[in-house]
Amino acid sequence: MQERYRLAWGRLTAIPAQEADLPSVTIIIAARNEVHRIRPTLNALHRLVYPGPLEILILDDHSTDGTADLIRDHLPPRARCLALSGTGKRAALVEGLQVASGEIILLTDADCVPGIDWASSMIQPFSHPGIDWVSGPVTSVAGTDMVSRYDALEWQGLMVITGAGFALGRPVLAQGANMAFRKSRLAELGGIQGFPSRASGDDVFLLSLFQQDDAHRCHFQQDIRALVQTAAPDSWRALVRQRLRWTSKSGHLDVWHGLAPMALTWLACLVLLATPVLFYALPAHSAPLSLLPILVKFMADYRLLRAGWQFSCARFTWMDVLLASLIQPVLVVISGWIGPLRPGYLWKGRRVQ
Repeated sequence: MQERYRLAWGRLTAIPAQEADLPSVTIIIAARNEVHRIRPTLNALHRLVYPGPLEILILDDHSTDGTADLIRDHLPPRARCLALSGTGKRAALVEGLQVASGEIILLTDADCVPGIDWASSMIQPFSHPGIDWVSGPVTSVAGTDMVSRYDALEWQGLMVITGAGFALGRPVLAQGANMAFRKSRLAELGGIQGFPSRASGDDVFLLSLFQQDDAHRCHFQQDIRALVQTAAPDSWRALVRQRLRWTSKSGHLDVWHGLAPMALTWLACLVLLATPVLFYALPAHSAPLSLLPILVKFMADYRLLRAGWQFSCARFTWMDVLLASLIQPVLVVISGWIGPLRPGYLWKGRRVQ
């Protein structure tokens, strides 16, 4: 399956702009208790270049750590900081859409750092009237610690798999840290009022709305200028909590193209976790064969992840991939088992159902 995704990723291209007037753009960012992470985002927005009409809406979600004050003190050009009346990311999107003046809505997160030409690259495909939705690449910054390097590698894999879904004409994944859509088309499709209100998942729900209408009007912009980098969790505990939030939205995925691959991945990881048992249970001359699934997984993971880091200009070693291949089955089994069953979770000081 990894090889199929890798080959599909290789078929992606960035759509160039056509000669046309640049559409107006509204960037919407929800922020809650991000005082320690939002400054790089604000600095990046100060440097952002988009030659067309642009507004930036930063919606403060009842922060209790001084986030709103920091935003107002370092407000980028063409930006406004608004106090959210509701709660959660969906409320931020709804209220942002109500006041947005842009034809194109561009979304990212308060802990993400876009490049100087990010908006220009992400808006490029909309010069073609047949495009209503654009997803962009997302990675995280790999430090020297194992948590951030594992997280960065997993983002590389998610990026390739996300892009491959678009190349295959069956997009399933999207990252709210980097996506854009036509505001008018969302209104024609009925808006987002029917979406469940959670701390995670609006990206996938929005994509499902657009791609059910016509998947060929959805595009993945494989352009290094469109890349945004998100902050890595600062501990294994924080990483596991993040993955549990991600899996909480799995119940709303398409059965065949979303849930089925996830279920197969979960089962494969469960089998891999049984490898040590098989190694000691099998006769001595057969025991090495039990390690074959780990070797196959490592080779497939390496080829897939290398395609990602070659695009994003990141640097990893085969040892990074080997460690990630051994850690991933544990995290997948835990998050895939617990995440969909949890009635709620704590997110930035707030209990979310």
